[in-house]
Amino acid sequence: MPAHSDTVRPRAEYPLEFGSPTGLRGYRRVRLLWAALLLLLGAGTAAQDFATDEFVIGTAQGREVVVVPTGTASMRTESEFGPIFARSFETTSGRVHVVSFQGETFRAATPMEGPMSRIVFDPAQRKFVALLPSIRVELDSESSLDIIVEILGAIEATRFDNLGFAIIDLPDTLHPAMAIDMLASLPEQPRASLRLRGPQIQWR
Repeated sequence: MPAHSDTVRPRAEYPLEFGSPTGLRGYRRVRLLWAALLLLLGAGTAAQDFATDEFVIGTAQGREVVVVPTGTASMRTESEFGPIFARSFETTSGRVHVVSFQGETFRAATPMEGPMSRIVFDPAQRKFVALLPSIRVELDSESSLDIIVEILGAIEATRFDNLGFAIIDLPDTLHPAMAIDMLASLPEQPRASLRLRGPQIQWR
């Protein structure tokens, strides 16, 4: 039997429910809305910073991956699979990414910007993989999916209640790693992870 899903789209208003049996839910919404306001005030700066930030260790499909920045950077770090050295630099035609891992060197080329510039290095598969323009968010009693959609400016969200998670479709302007950082700053800190797709980038 296929998993049941519901689609949530952004709503303009969230009525507060103080004094009702669901008053606690209204209180949580107030807290989340205040957090959302603070996040949105700094969202422009945060998105711009990410373009020149270091490589970031993220999670996708239950394992660590290295999120490649969309700017010039280098990194040496320890991952669950061992030490990794990575660097990214610009060329006249795009951006080149080089990862040294377990005695091998891996290279990929991407556009300078746009969704196809957003990739990760997957140590488990020993290859670069493109990111989907969406994230997975684990659902629990503390999570308010409507507020998450509003905070991220999401296109829509699809719930899979019997599986305990939702898929949040992001706008093109929001990097999935930045979306996860935004959610991590919320009081309830909903757990979120990146989503990968098959290689869609030029290999070298």
